[in-house]
Amino acid sequence: MSDSSAGKRLIVGIGDLKAGKSPDEIVTTLGSCIGIILYSAKPKVGGLLHIMMGYSSQSSKDGNFKKTKYADTGIAELLSVLKQEYGANPGDLAAKVFGGANVLQGITADIGAVNYSAARQVLESYKIPIVVTKVGGHKGYRISFKLETGEVLCQRLGEEARVY
Repeated sequence: MSDSSAGKRLIVGIGDLKAGKSPDEIVTTLGSCIGIILYSAKPKVGGLLHIMMGYSSQSSKDGNFKKTKYADTGIAELLSVLKQEYGANPGDLAAKVFGGANVLQGITADIGAVNYSAARQVLESYKIPIVVTKVGGHKGYRISFKLETGEVLCQRLGEEARVY
């Protein structure tokens, strides 16, 4: 039996974003990528951005350029969607940041740490406070963001899930 008051379950892929309103739920799985959640508690709206890299200057910006792959252009895009489609006031938003695991340790630089640093800098430039940070480690993350409460259920793979 399904609950007719249940919202949509929105799945965010790599280099993508989804936004919604209560009672929707937004989910993703992260490795070295960073999941940036923006939430406004008053209207219960928010979104989740799944970035792959910190800055769009790292891209050739050819025909395959995708704003949501990068912290700088992706956060701007998420802010635009939240404001235009959901009426969110950017001054009422708070951020929760997850992911950035060093899953390819010893093979490459710590991409996760670089991604987190970029996300933090871009959020600071927009004066959006980061109220929760769960980043790093060597295992990926599964996150589920409930727009009804603003809570995020975060599970580092192989560990117990926790609410943030």
